[in-house]
Parts: sequence; structure tokens; C-alpha cells
Amino acid sequence: MWKQALLVLVAVAALVAALPVREATGTPFASPAFEQLWLEQQRAQLDVWGQTPLAWRIEPYADAPGGQRLVQYFDRGRMELTASTNSGRTTVTQGRLAWELTHGRIALGSDLFVHRPPPDFPIDGGPSDPRVPTYAALAELVSRPAPDRSGDDDTIDTWFTPNGFDHAAPPAPVRASRYVGLTQHNLPDVTVALFDRSPLGPDAWIAIFGYPISEPFWAYYRRGDTSLPSLVQVFERRILVYTPSLPTDQRFTLVNIGRHYYRWRYGTDPALPWPDPQPGSPVTVQVPQGFRAGLFLDGLRQPVDLSLAPDGNLLALTADGTLLLVTAEDASGRASRLTTFASGFVAPRGVTTAGTWVYVVEERGLVRLRDDDGDGIADRTEAIPLTFQPLPAPAGALVADQRGRVFLAGTSADGAGTATIYVVNENRVVPLGPAPPGLVRLLAWGELLFAIVQEPGEPAQVLRLAPRGQTLLAEPFLELPLGFTPAGGLAYTTPLWADLVPGTLFFWGTRETGGALLRALPNPDGQSASVSLFATALHRPVAMVVGLDGILYVADADTGQLVKIVPGRRSLG
Repeated sequence: MWKQALLVLVAVAALVAALPVREATGTPFASPAFEQLWLEQQRAQLDVWGQTPLAWRIEPYADAPGGQRLVQYFDRGRMELTASTNSGRTTVTQGRLAWELTHGRIALGSDLFVHRPPPDFPIDGGPSDPRVPTYAALAELVSRPAPDRSGDDDTIDTWFTPNGFDHAAPPAPVRASRYVGLTQHNLPDVTVALFDRSPLGPDAWIAIFGYPISEPFWAYYRRGDTSLPSLVQVFERRILVYTPSLPTDQRFTLVNIGRHYYRWRYGTDPALPWPDPQPGSPVTVQVPQGFRAGLFLDGLRQPVDLSLAPDGNLLALTADGTLLLVTAEDASGRASRLTTFASGFVAPRGVTTAGTWVYVVEERGLVRLRDDDGDGIADRTEAIPLTFQPLPAPAGALVADQRGRVFLAGTSADGAGTATIYVVNENRVVPLGPAPPGLVRLLAWGELLFAIVQEPGEPAQVLRLAPRGQTLLAEPFLELPLGFTPAGGLAYTTPLWADLVPGTLFFWGTRETGGALLRALPNPDGQSASVSLFATALHRPVAMVVGLDGILYVADADTGQLVKIVPGRRSLG
């Protein structure tokens, strides 16, 4: 049965195989595929990436296996590694960063976006200058399609000014030369000449730049400390700048779009190429050798559940009905910036995320929320009608699977009768079948659904749940040690760390000596697992979540703390 469950990790394994994840002393590329593309494009007419790779991350992306993908940022772009679920093959794409920045839409999938206002900082990265366009100013320009001007003799005379866009004499006679009908914009003759000289092939510019999403216009752009009149054009992936007053081989440059995008999305400049996560303040929690435990956040009033927000940040739900969002941490690894994502929930049971929605189940029913403007506060709330009463926490907590289906358990509206497990698709709630007796909490692993159960005086078990007509077939999957009272569990699927194998299961709960985490590792036979003690000296752990970077977070209800556990770094040479 364990072997059958491991099949859901085939796509993740493909991603692991593509990751060298070398130590910082080696080449700072997160994947050999990234390094290969970087080397190939060094032969281009322009330096399209910059000389040194910047931070790599695991980012949420709905169309990638497991809903996440490896990316690496460069000064002038982002490389993305996506594994095909069907073939296991990986491809490298280049991020549409200029499109996202100027449209105010962070892509979490091909058709899945989080909205955030375009940033109001200059595209040349310098201090504010009314003559230099900002990304927010470009947002107006990219929404305007243009007619074909490739046959006109008129020079391009549109200027960006402190009062918007106007017409004035250009610093050089540049004309429209080619019309791109797909996005309805013109390419200037100097840019067409650049693209036609490319040693990478006549259409290489499409992969590097994407299609134009603005008309070319004149503006001031700083090269070093000097502001010079320059022709600027926004493409999907990058922003191209042409400065006619410079020597011929220096006239074209690219905006540091990768660095600017990272600052917009994460609120800080890109870190070192190799993550060196810190665990936070010292704590007494004991973890295995190679791991580091620390205090990430304290002062929580009775935490109930944890989840990741659609953008990968940490959400913490508390018993007083508050949902907090952690958006930054300090140099020690402690949480440094919190916002109240939402509040006013009554006796909340749990929180989870599916797509761009955050789901919260409470005494009054089920609510889904979304942050449409990217300020860290939910500004869209929808109640999903329920015909049943959610079970008390933790049995009534939500869980979402890899397909974005949300599962929860409840009884009839009067609280009587047999508990039933339901699935939520968008705003429809459908019963799946009776919940197994002694339900502690549901657990999703890929597209599989499990139930942690415990009868009085018996060891806790993990059951695989499979729909069969109007019922759920419960098959034994794993038995936990006698004396351990679980409060929940999760599957670990992140491939970045040496000491945690994808497919590991974690369970949190209590023993006679206090709170603890158990780890279940699949045995080589693929049919069984070894369960061992992983962390001790906790008090009453009630929730756990894994960050996109593979770091573990544990909520302790008795201390009001979030404990952070950082794994050891993988080194594959």
C-alpha cells in the first residue's frame, strides 16, 4: 500500500532528478539546465541575464507537478524549470516578468494570478526622477494596442514626461519597421536590425524577449550616473533600452527586470544564490542531527491551524478567529512582518489554500477569501453554504489535495448522526461517504486522501480512503506507536534537502512526556514504513505546514509559538 501511495510522487521525483542543488562552493546555478541556457545565450548580441545568478526559489505554479517549480532569478530575468507530469521531461522557460510587473498580476499558473499594484519605482533602478518611467506609469501604456506604422516615414516622437506621454522631437531618427500583429505593436528599425543580427537564429528574440506589449517611446534612462534620452520598449519578458548617443556597441541594454520583479514580489532584494535559512531564536525543542530548530513567532493566542497562502507565505489561524499572514522575516530567521489577512471567525476549525483562494471552516460554515490587490489583506470573501455542522477541530479541519479539491468532515446540522466526509469543488459541496470512526484529522498526499483515526485505548492508525459508490472504502495504511495521541499529519514532498526524503510523513501530537513529532519513512520494500521520534520538548503541537522551501513550521497551542525546523542542505556535486 505504501508503494501505491508513492506513485503520486513520480512528478516530484522528476524534478528531483533535474536538481543538482549543489553547495554554495560550487557553480551557483540551481540546475544544469539553467547553466546550459545561460551559456548558450552568452553568444547573443546582448547580455540578457547578467554575470551572476541570483536567488533560486521554489515557487507555486498550478500547472507544474505538485503545484510548484524551481526558478532562479538573474539581474535581467528569471529561469523556470518545469517537469512534465506525463513524460517526466523538464523544460526551461523564461519568466514573463515585464508583463507581470506592468499588469500587476503575479502568475501562479498559466491562468491563475494574484493581483498586486505595479510598483512605483523607476525602471532604471535609480532614485525617483520624474523623467524616468516607473512600472506603474508603464501600466497605462501596455494596455494600448497600436495600428501598423511599419510603412510610415514618420519618426518615433512619443516621449514619457512628468505629465504622461506627449509628442516632441526625437534625439535620433528612428522609425517603425515591423508590425507584430499578435500583440498589435510596432518594432523600431534599430531593434529589428538587432534581432536580425542575432547569432542564435532569426526568431531567437521571441524566446528571449517575448512579444512587444508597448509601443517604443523616448524617455530618460540612467546609464551609470548619467541620464540620457533613450528609446524604451516593453516586451513580455524584458524591457529593451536603446541610447543613440552612446558608442555603437553600447547603445542597447536591458532593464534589471529580474531584480526589480523580485523586490516587488518579495519586498526585498534577491538573496545569495544558495539559500541559507536561519531557524530564528533559540528554543529547547530537540531535533535530529543535521536539523536546526528555532522560534519563528511567539505571542499567538491559541493557534489552531497553519497553511500556505497562494503566494507561498505562511498563514496562521488562531482560536480567537484571526487569520495572520507572515510576509517577511529578519536576519535571524524570525517572522518580522505580520498582517491580519482576515478576522471575525467563530470557533475556527482549520485553514487551507486551493488555487488563489484561502478556505476557512468555522462554527458557522465554510468561507473562502482572496487578496486581489496584493496588500496581504483579504478583500474578497464568499460564504459557501453547508447543510451540515463541521466537526470540532482538529477533525473538522480542511485539507486540499494536489488537484485543488478541498475535503472536510461534518455531521447533520443538529450535530447528531454519523460523520460524513465532503469534497468542495469551487462553491459546490458534495458528500463522499461516511467518515471512519475515531477520525482525528484528514490528510492529503498528492491526489490521495487519508484519515488519521484513533479509538480509545488503541494505537492510532492511518487509513487510505477510496470512494466506492456512496461510501468510502477505508484501507489500513500505517499504524502509529501506542501511547502517541496524534493531532494531525502531512506528507513531505519537497526535494531540496538531504535529510528529508520526498514521501516522508510527519505526525504531530502528544505523548506522556509532552508534545512530539513522529517521522515515517518508507522502507526499501515499498510495502512498509519505519516510524521514529523526530522532535521532542514541544508542549501541545496542533498544526504543521511545510514551506515551499522545505522548511517545517509547527504551531504549539500551549506556548503560543511557531517553531521553525530547518533541514540540512542537499549536496549532489
